[in-house]
Amino acid sequence: MSIAPSPAPKKLDRETLVKRIKTLGPWHMNIQLTDDLNTGQVFVEDGVKRGREEGGQGGDVSLLQLRDLFLKQIDSIYTDGLQGKTFLDCACNAGGYCFWTREREIKAAFGFDVREHWIKQARFVKAQRKIAPTDRIQFCVNDLYDIPSQNLTPSDITMFKGIFYHLPDPITGLKIAADLTNEVMFFNTSTTWGEPDGSMKAGWESTENVMSGVHGLKWYPTGPKVCADILKWAGFVEMKLIFYRQQFDTPHIGRTEIVASKVPGLLDNLHGEWIK
Repeated sequence: MSIAPSPAPKKLDRETLVKRIKTLGPWHMNIQLTDDLNTGQVFVEDGVKRGREEGGQGGDVSLLQLRDLFLKQIDSIYTDGLQGKTFLDCACNAGGYCFWTREREIKAAFGFDVREHWIKQARFVKAQRKIAPTDRIQFCVNDLYDIPSQNLTPSDITMFKGIFYHLPDPITGLKIAADLTNEVMFFNTSTTWGEPDGSMKAGWESTENVMSGVHGLKWYPTGPKVCADILKWAGFVEMKLIFYRQQFDTPHIGRTEIVASKVPGLLDNLHGEWIK
């Protein structure tokens, strides 16, 4: 991964920032820009951003508060910090994880997403975030299946969140990301709920909604066991289950998160349940 320096962007005043946040909505990731302004607060209503009400795309988009938990996990794995490490975020959305690893002095972070909507947000945050450095970070619009043609250097840490179940061939997609991972992968996906764990279930989704994939065909794993089996096949030797739970608003859908490592012992201090 190589990131070329670019001229420092002009910082906008608060009123202009608010207008730009509205224009770029809806937002899925809440990212702090200044001491008193974040990307989510413009649209928040009872904890949910209403995309349609502000002329946004694709209807209701949930607002996620992700920074503190992610940094707690990172700090428990890399107790000496992220100096010298590199980070890859697959389906990066507005780029939050890249910005938060930069707070821990990541050497370089690269995020891509298939939807230009999210990359526009990520580049806006990169240009306007005032509370932490945003250099060493690069974003691009790209489909995961096209990433091998980019000849990326493998990263130490990979985020593979919210993408697995949107892919028409999720195992190939995961293997692409796994081959670009030297140490740790954060794996998070929707699942089915209430079915025997150990298989994959096909379905269809909109290709227009900003929260959906772009291929139409999707695959839900039936639980964390089948996810762990695929991660093991992809080269990870140790894994911890962070959670597996039913989604509160969709009874037949679940969600699971697994942190997987290619380096034995790296996850020893991470809170979670070992997967054997």
